This record gives sequence, C-alpha cells and structure tokens, in this order.
Amino acid sequence: MWKTLRINMSSATITEEDFKTEYRGIGGRGLVARVAVEELNPRCDPLGPDNKLILATTAFAGMGVSGANRLSVGCKSPLTGGLRESNSGGTFATYMINHGIKLMIIEGQPRGDGLWLLHIDAAGKASLKEARDLEEFNNYKLVETLMARYGDVAIASIGCAGERKYKNSSIQVTEFGTNYPNRAAARGGVGAVMGAKRLKAVVIEKAEKRIAPEYAAKDTFYALRKELNKIISTEAATHELRLQGTPAAVRLHYEAGILPVRNFSGGDMEEIDKIYPDKHMELIKSRGKSGHPCQAGCMARCSSLLYDRNGNYLTGGLEYETVALCGANTAIADFDLIARIDRICDDLGLDTIETGATLGVCMDAGKIPWGDGEAALKLLQEMADGTEFGRLLGEGTEAAGKYLGVKRIPVAKHMAIPGYDIRGAAPTGVAFGGGPQAADHTACPSTGTYEGVPPEEICKVSYTIQREFATLDNLTCIFSAIFLGPRIEKLAGLYAAAYGGEASMERLLELGAATIRLEKQFNRAAGWTEKDDRLPEFFYTEKSAMTGTTFNVPPEYLSKAVEL
Repeated sequence: MWKTLRINMSSATITEEDFKTEYRGIGGRGLVARVAVEELNPRCDPLGPDNKLILATTAFAGMGVSGANRLSVGCKSPLTGGLRESNSGGTFATYMINHGIKLMIIEGQPRGDGLWLLHIDAAGKASLKEARDLEEFNNYKLVETLMARYGDVAIASIGCAGERKYKNSSIQVTEFGTNYPNRAAARGGVGAVMGAKRLKAVVIEKAEKRIAPEYAAKDTFYALRKELNKIISTEAATHELRLQGTPAAVRLHYEAGILPVRNFSGGDMEEIDKIYPDKHMELIKSRGKSGHPCQAGCMARCSSLLYDRNGNYLTGGLEYETVALCGANTAIADFDLIARIDRICDDLGLDTIETGATLGVCMDAGKIPWGDGEAALKLLQEMADGTEFGRLLGEGTEAAGKYLGVKRIPVAKHMAIPGYDIRGAAPTGVAFGGGPQAADHTACPSTGTYEGVPPEEICKVSYTIQREFATLDNLTCIFSAIFLGPRIEKLAGLYAAAYGGEASMERLLELGAATIRLEKQFNRAAGWTEKDDRLPEFFYTEKSAMTGTTFNVPPEYLSKAVEL
C-alpha cells in the first residue's frame, strides 16, 4: 500500500518501490535514522553525490491524528558532519501521504549546472522538470510562480541560500490555509544539501484518489483517535499556545534564566518587556490572527499570522526560538523588526536560530550595535546579495564568530545553540553536548539549574526526556502531544490499534530509544568521538547573572547520557 520514491539526480530517474515491511510503524525522525544507517555512507561529503536527502512522514501520517502530518527531512549535515533530522508542519506531508508516499530518497548529483523541479501530479506520477527559469528565486516569489503554474499544490523549496549551499540554509514548506512558505525544516543545512543536488523544489498536486491507510484494529483506532483529538481540542481552546503560539514562553524562560540574552551573556535585558507575551498578544489582536493550524486537521492550532501596519501579510509561524535568538539574543526589542527578520529568513531559506545566533556574535564583536534591527537587516541583505561577508555569515555562527574573534561562540558540534541558556536548563545542555542531534531545540526541552544534583542524575533526566521527544518525532507534533498531559499513555493504545501488538508505553518509547541509538551509531561512524561531545567553555566559567550558576555537568559525563 505505502510506497517509497527514489529520485536519482545523477541519472535523472525516478523509481517507485514498495515501502519496506521492516519500516512499518517507524516514522519521521526514526525513519530518517533507519534509512541513513542502512543506505548512507557516514564518511561522505555532505555536499557531494553520496549524501542523500531523506523526506519521511510520521508513523501516524494519513490517519487523522492531530498534528501527525509532519515532514521530517534528514541527511548528513554540512554544518555538524553528523546525521541531522529537521521537521516541519505545513501541507507537504499531507499531500505526500495522500498519494501513499511514506518516504522519498533523493540521491546522486547532476553532472552539469542545471536546476531541477520534482513534480508529482494528481495521479501520483513523478517527474523531473528543468527549472533554470527559477534560478535564484527566493521562496515567496517561487511559490507564487509555482502556484500560478500548477494550481493549489504543496511545495518544499529552497531560496538563494540553499542554491548557494549556505550551511545555515533551510527547506521551506507551504502552510495550510495560506500557501505561504513559512514552515521550515530549518536546522543543520538541509537546504544546502537540496541545493547541492540542484533540486529547487518538490511540487505535489492534490491526490485525485487518496490512499487509505490500513489498521490492525480500525474501530478501536477510530474510537481512540476521536477521544484523543477531542482532548487536544478542548485543552488547547483556552491555552496560551492557541492564543499566541510558542512565543508565550518568552517571559517564563526569561525569569527562569533560560532565555539567551546578548549572545548568551547570562545577563538581563532592559527592554525585555517589549517582547513579552502580552505585547505579542497586543500585536496579534491589532493586526494578526492566532489559532491558525499550520496543517489540516490540527487541533492544537498554535500558529499565528502577522500583518504590517498597512495590512499587508508579513509573516506566519513566528516561533519562540525566533523571538529568543533574533530578539533577546540580539537585544532587538521590537516585534515588527523580529517579524521582518523572520520573513526574510523564510524568503531566503535561512534557519532563524542559526541566523539569530550569528547576528549575536556580530553584535558581540562590535560589527553592528546591540539592538540595532536595521543594521541586522543589512547583514541579512548581504547574505541575499552574496557578498563576501554575506557568504561567510551563511557558513553559520561558528564561522562568523571565529572570523570576528569573538570569545563567546554559542555552538555545540558546530551548530548554534537555540533558545535555551543551559545554565538554567541543565538536562537540555546535556542533550546539546552529548546528544546525537547536537544543539537541537526539540531534543530535550527542560528548565532548572539542577544545582547540587549529581551529574549522573542530570544525565538520566536528560536521556529520559530525549527518549520521549524522539518517540514523538516518530509519531506526531510535539505541540499536539503536550495537550494530552498524563493521558499521553493512550498513544500506546492508538499505536497498537494501528500496527498491532502490545499497547505498551515501553514499546512506544523504544521507538525513541532505537532512533537515538541509530543516530549515535551513524555519528560515531561519521567520525564523532567523545571529544566532540562538548559544550563551549564559557558556560562553565561565566556565571549567569539570572541564575547565579554555571553549567554543572562536567564534559566527561556528556557522552554518558546516550548509550549505544
């Protein structure tokens, strides 16, 4: 029933394969890890022909579960040198699964300098089309052009950043209800890998005949799905996530000493109140919209839309991480400027986390003043123009920090640390330093300095959280799952009704454990050693003024949080 599309860019051929029986019940991040370990040479050049770009749906995709039609994108990362998975909402995975496609594997590399478009028509026929006329189009213009050409389609695309193989480049996905390319598989340079394969976009038409999933116990699944979706819908209705999205966490994280301020200085921010949730809510009420679902059928609906002062669409899906890195981390206390940065990043195809951290080191070096949003926009313009310094910025935070001689460079395994100052979130720091996804913002969200707690115990807490979130990355959106609370164990029954077998949380959590083991296996084979499981020295030597602590897990413990 389900199938895999294999696209070989070297030969310009497409092969349709049966989805492997042994992959049954694995999805998203776990499916990326499984394919990578089985097919991908860990020592390959990330931007060479031997790397593969893996697009996968979740285990619950196409089954009507809230938030389950997410897209996972994976490859060997040109930024970290290890296996990288980045996932996104939007329309793409929905259109993909409705055609019965669980997995796409894009391999090889064209010999010439042509540019290509992968098109899947309403009947499910896939073809590669020349796309030189779309070269250097950024995502908003590109999507508008492709919508005019093909109608109401789902699109995953790269802007000029991906074409130029910037290591901080993203793959942008069209959003449900707006068709704007504001959903991002952002981290680790996945856009650069797509650009290296000279693939500008993947365009999927609506399936003229939707492929229906099979269930081990259909009636049980339907009953449980109805119950869980109702719980999510009810709990989300008045929750702050529904009302304004993930930026609702800004105040809480600032007061807990987690929010990165002025390039992770650990200090406070005089104008922090200007980017507090109440200000964001005022903006949404005056010229925005909350409660927007980024994908069809989502009951959480934690996305939002923002318009400028003239009523023109500005951006959608403004997330906590963008406010944290492009706002507090740069001392830019202006939601309009942060939203403009977000819009430009989506258009060029840039990771807002890596970009915000890069702007932070530029400000720390005195390249531009703290809090100067207009100066930050000029640096983004340099990336758009492809100037010498703009291309350097496209290499990411570490490259920019080293070039500028900055002492405090907030990266782990060469990837920018997201919106968690680990001096206030110790288990998260363990995951950034020792976890297989490097400084991933969804790998291990936590709070607390854990001062006085033995490092072994902090590592155990970290692994427990990492396993839970890796499991969710196989199944559905973490924000939908949040609303289940203690009833999340019902997902085990849902999984058993879909795939058969025992309805056990331990069985479900093994999805996450297996994912982590596979990622760790790949990364070790790629060359990561325990010496790479490290965090920047300043977290150990510079106390956070907000928490009064340094990071308290010694380097030698970081690898112990995840065991093969």
